[in-house]
Amino acid sequence: MTDNFIRYREFIEATGGLPDDNEKGNLDRYYVIELMRRGKDNPDLPAANYHFRNYYIYSWRDLDRYEQEIKQVCQMLNLRAYCSVNYKRMSQVALDTLAESARRIAAHDYKRFYSIFESCSGKYVERGDELWVVDIDDVTDEPVLAAVRRYIRTMQSGYADPVVYTMPTRSGVHIITRPFNLKQFKDGFWEAITAQYNIDVPDVKKNHLTLLYENLNNIWVRRGQKK
Repeated sequence: MTDNFIRYREFIEATGGLPDDNEKGNLDRYYVIELMRRGKDNPDLPAANYHFRNYYIYSWRDLDRYEQEIKQVCQMLNLRAYCSVNYKRMSQVALDTLAESARRIAAHDYKRFYSIFESCSGKYVERGDELWVVDIDDVTDEPVLAAVRRYIRTMQSGYADPVVYTMPTRSGVHIITRPFNLKQFKDGFWEAITAQYNIDVPDVKKNHLTLLYENLNNIWVRRGQKK
């Protein structure tokens, strides 16, 4: 099981925080939680990956009131909950939604019209304040992860410390960072990290989600499959 709700609160607090309640403060800024069924978690069901639904988090109250519901739905339907590392701005996403709606109407394209806001929300990134995810699989040893973080800190980035947070995943970790020189990172990783610790160059993902919650162990055992 992976439960990152406390860590996600810490991460949001460290990167700007949220209002206490929806009735107080500026609700322009929000985060997205996405529930997804992964094909590898459900080999007996059709479709490799299936998006179930989104939750939109405008305040700490939203995160508190949705937490138990998200966990229960994930357990019942064998889903994973992912959360955005980049916050969204409703003012801009609303404009993007309006423009995309007009474009589709002009083209007589009404397929999944209800999903336009969801799509525009997913694409939006606050330029100049964006975060990346360094996706490291099959590595949980802290000395290795500390070495990777030290290496990232040597990259050209324009930030005093590009490393923001480390989030555990089911198969490893996500190191959440400010943007850095990606070519420099890839060119030097083998000599700096792989040669010593024998791990592959990790994927660096922009505008990506990180794992918030999964409780898949019981499902795997019940179906007689390996964990």
